[in-house]
Amino acid sequence: MNSSTTLTATALAVVLLIISPAANCAQPASRPIQIKNESGKRAEIYWVDPNGQMVKQTSSFLVNGQTLELNSYVNHTFLVKEFLAEEPDECKADPPKYKSPTRSPLCTPPSEAYITVNDNDDQVIHILKDMEVETEDSQSKAREIATSITSTCQEKVKEMDPTQILDAFVECAQPLVVNELHGAHKESKEQAIMREQIGGQWEEYSCKDMDLPTTSPKSIHFWQDDDGKEHEVGVLLDRDEAKIHYVKNFITPEECKAIEAAAAPSLHKATVADGAGGSELVKSRKALQAGVRVPWEREEDGDPIAAVSRRLYDYVNDATGYNLEEDGQEEIMSIQYEGRGIDDPEPDRYRPHCDGQCDGLLFRPSGRVATMVMYCEAPSKGGATNFRNVGVHIVPEAGTAAFFSYLGSDMVTDNRLTEHSCCPVLEGEKKIAVQWLRMGVDEQNPWNSFNTLGVKYSETFDQ
Repeated sequence: MNSSTTLTATALAVVLLIISPAANCAQPASRPIQIKNESGKRAEIYWVDPNGQMVKQTSSFLVNGQTLELNSYVNHTFLVKEFLAEEPDECKADPPKYKSPTRSPLCTPPSEAYITVNDNDDQVIHILKDMEVETEDSQSKAREIATSITSTCQEKVKEMDPTQILDAFVECAQPLVVNELHGAHKESKEQAIMREQIGGQWEEYSCKDMDLPTTSPKSIHFWQDDDGKEHEVGVLLDRDEAKIHYVKNFITPEECKAIEAAAAPSLHKATVADGAGGSELVKSRKALQAGVRVPWEREEDGDPIAAVSRRLYDYVNDATGYNLEEDGQEEIMSIQYEGRGIDDPEPDRYRPHCDGQCDGLLFRPSGRVATMVMYCEAPSKGGATNFRNVGVHIVPEAGTAAFFSYLGSDMVTDNRLTEHSCCPVLEGEKKIAVQWLRMGVDEQNPWNSFNTLGVKYSETFDQ
């Protein structure tokens, strides 16, 4: 190995060591992709399903210069093919057998290529001449940056004494890497601010539109509970660190009545975390609430509160893989909003908030990681649940449930994607049963041994 090769290998290692902490994060399976037609010809895009069937992704074709945006998943495969208005004569010998996208070997087929969605972010697929494809993504951009930094610093140190090269290279590369990371952080912060601004406007619009339906799901599947009953699940957001599901027929009228009856003697005005470890009353939270203990000791006797609680723990663990247990968890919270007419100047509502930590930082043990909102009674006007930063709107329907989680597999929390609110309840009543689920609690360390900052009360006093 010559000195030039050694220097290049060392340089790349140094750059990777400098930037690796920022790049070490788990990625969700879903991937938005862009396919840009830069071939000079018209193109067709097909998704190749697991059975090998071709599912066309465009109503007609992609003209030159046009971009197709798709919500896809890692390892999904697509066929990119030149669009021909008519079959060439030599391809018409056996039409039933050789129609697009499969053609006779006797004819010259249109140019085509296959692309597979990878695990990286920001994927842009460029369709080039003759349908050749080139993928640009977060990793390729990072590689370009690393190569640029390496080349710049390698040029500066190549004439130096070998004993000084490594230190000199690090001195050269570090400020360049810092500048790149600072630029990326600044761009990310600006995008977050813009997202929240747009989200605020969207929330005002969506809360005022009483005819706005629940957001259409990205996908639908069925979940079977321990009693063998199937529940339709609409997936509204599917990221590693943030999921939102809408589950039909999740809670029964009997279970709702049992929770409401248990809560009735202790209903009080709802509070919110005060930012200093406690809670407080605020004008933005207008509702009555009461905690309901789950009688696990009566689960085998068919207690309705224990039954729905077991169902929700099973669902949350199946959806997230968190493996949460009931010991040490919070009580079910029964919450009631009352509509007093469309002219009420201060209707019952709940302003945008996060149920747990949602700052995009490392999770603090004992905190909330998921929420299940079970709708027992739906108002006739208002009361929708809004996730303003992702454009998700859920209209309450008695018996359904909204599930959302906010912790990634890398133990980094959601960055405000699951921030949500309750639109003003104008007419009728909205009655919900909410279970907040925590990670890091147990029988010896229950949820109420921690303050709202996740610090044990026993550790907040001077020793």
